[in-house]
Amino acid sequence: MDRSRLLTALALAFTLLAVILSLLNISLGRGSRTFVSPAESFINSGRAGVAFIEIKGVIGDGGGPGGADQIVASLDAAEKDAAVRAVLLSINSPGGSVGATKKIYDRIMRLRKSRPVVAIITDVAASGGYYVASAADKVYAYAGSLVGSIGVIAIHPNVGPFLDRYGIQIETIKAGRFKDSSYPFRNMTEEERAMHQRALDQAYDQFIVDVAEGRRQSQATVRSWAEGRIFSGTQARAEQMIDDLGGEDRALQAIREALKSDEELPVLRPRREFWDEFWSSSPWGSRVDHGSAAMQSALQSPMLYLYPGGLGFSLELSGATRALER
Repeated sequence: MDRSRLLTALALAFTLLAVILSLLNISLGRGSRTFVSPAESFINSGRAGVAFIEIKGVIGDGGGPGGADQIVASLDAAEKDAAVRAVLLSINSPGGSVGATKKIYDRIMRLRKSRPVVAIITDVAASGGYYVASAADKVYAYAGSLVGSIGVIAIHPNVGPFLDRYGIQIETIKAGRFKDSSYPFRNMTEEERAMHQRALDQAYDQFIVDVAEGRRQSQATVRSWAEGRIFSGTQARAEQMIDDLGGEDRALQAIREALKSDEELPVLRPRREFWDEFWSSSPWGSRVDHGSAAMQSALQSPMLYLYPGGLGFSLELSGATRALER
């Protein structure tokens, strides 16, 4: 066999071997396994560990990345997986819509009745991001993490002066006295503003009640934080908004303490769909499109648990401003 044929045969053999190994690697974690170790092999397949669930970006409704339904599904899977001894939440979120945030909070509160749930705040857990974090048994953050911004916000833009400038008139035909109260073509009346304020106040009160329950604090203590103020991780620890400073190592230590075990538990990641996992296990890697469906869903909500300094909010608002300028 000449040299070129030998090289071709070796290349084909390598490719076939890579495919076989990828399929074998996937098969180890499939079946009933929802969470698997990235380094799982025949030796440690099925070993118990800590499920890692990421909550990242603006929280919206739906099943896409960052969507509440997907996060809740991961929490459901963690509870059903016998190999999951505890759950580690990694939170980096400025918050999101009221309904989606509440959905995740309630599911975490239910999950922590059956196994330890510990949260790590990385860059930011503000507004709805903190709401979700407060449901964990323990919360840790870095010294420079951004924590807090407890409150509810609704935005009512008034483009009336802009329309007047260009001679554009909007005629509204409605049935129901308050039906157009949220439309951006005029200022609200005092009666309409009071109506919207009542809804925001109720959502704010629910925020206080839930954080107090999650953090095992009095509502009076939570209200002392809950003025929309933001805190560094160091300040948040002093205010007892978090349990301590630290990252993944500190969180895993807290999990071992809760389990009363010195066993080194591996961190298990959610198993991806077959073809995503196949390509990531192959020599060619993979590409994942995270999209922005959750952010778009959240920002369509009339009321938000969202830190106004959040990146997603800022980008969306600046995009709307540029559209008006054009």
